[in-house]
Amino acid sequence: MRILVTLIAAAALTFASAQDFVFGLNFDAGGKFDGSFNEGTFRGMERAIAELEAQRNLEIDLLEFEGTPETSAAGLRAIAEAGADLIVAPGFNQQDSIASVSAEFADTFFVLIDAVVEGPNVRSVLFKEHEGSFMVGYIAGTLSQTGVVGFVGGMDIPLIRNFDQGYQEGVTYACPDCTIISNYVGVTPTAWNDPARAKELAVAQQAQGADIIYAAAGASGNGVIDFVKENMCYQGATRRTALTEALADIPVYPAYAAACPAGSQPLFFIGVDSNQNPLGDTDGDPTTLNHGLTSMLKRVDVASYNAAFDVADGTFDPGTLVLGLAEEGVGFAMDEYNAALIPDDLLAELRIIADMIVSGQLVVQGYTD
Repeated sequence: MRILVTLIAAAALTFASAQDFVFGLNFDAGGKFDGSFNEGTFRGMERAIAELEAQRNLEIDLLEFEGTPETSAAGLRAIAEAGADLIVAPGFNQQDSIASVSAEFADTFFVLIDAVVEGPNVRSVLFKEHEGSFMVGYIAGTLSQTGVVGFVGGMDIPLIRNFDQGYQEGVTYACPDCTIISNYVGVTPTAWNDPARAKELAVAQQAQGADIIYAAAGASGNGVIDFVKENMCYQGATRRTALTEALADIPVYPAYAAACPAGSQPLFFIGVDSNQNPLGDTDGDPTTLNHGLTSMLKRVDVASYNAAFDVADGTFDPGTLVLGLAEEGVGFAMDEYNAALIPDDLLAELRIIADMIVSGQLVVQGYTD
């Protein structure tokens, strides 16, 4: 894979003519390495290109554009003019841009994530964020040692309200008496890239007793993660849960032992979109206490990965895809960083709940339903 040009503003793209395919990524607000939505889309494309090149001896060029919602059309147009076979555009902000540019470039396939554009060369991919958020909400409601949990959203829009509502339903299903505090970074696209404001919200939520905070805020979510890692612990647990028992067997890292007095309990965040569990590791040792309880996986990586293979195989179909638990489009992350935090009994409950949601026995009401 050759990443030929990463643009900050629209400009002409040039490349050698030996490639078999040219793919493009037009990133949303927050930037390529937001650790979340954009980066997940990139990782899926990166994986697809690596496999296509290794397995089929193809040469694929990847063109990228990083700009703002106001420049997304210029980025799409520049990539298409450079001969792209496929352009993936994560983010509802790009809906109007995709609608106009896809009509100009009939020979280019487009994938839009989180919004719908109808066109003969456009695939729109939506996710049932409320289903995945229900799962992590159930984890939070089951394990919270204060009975208070938080949610920090990015831009206050129906899409993020969908995360919020599913999370609240999951918390309440596990713990009817729990309190959920929800706040949003802002009402403009800058809300996706304001970690300082997200940190302020996390500070306020913890002051009200939240010991677990779920961030669905793009790059702003890093502010929540930073707050949790910097403060590490709190005083005032009021409930004994399965997490209380698990923590008794998990060694703490030196900085935690030095900063947190006897009787303290650790703070946790829940990541979003990509697996952000490793970001809760403070000492490079997965066996010690990790502050990433889990992450709600929104498989934007699958959307870009599948699109790349479909174009290479000549099987790309336009239309709208909606991915939930049944399609493995959403879920929650388990790995070496949080395996000790999530008891086996809870994992068994989560499998049952997932089956109930998929079968329709348990209905999770989305904000936009």
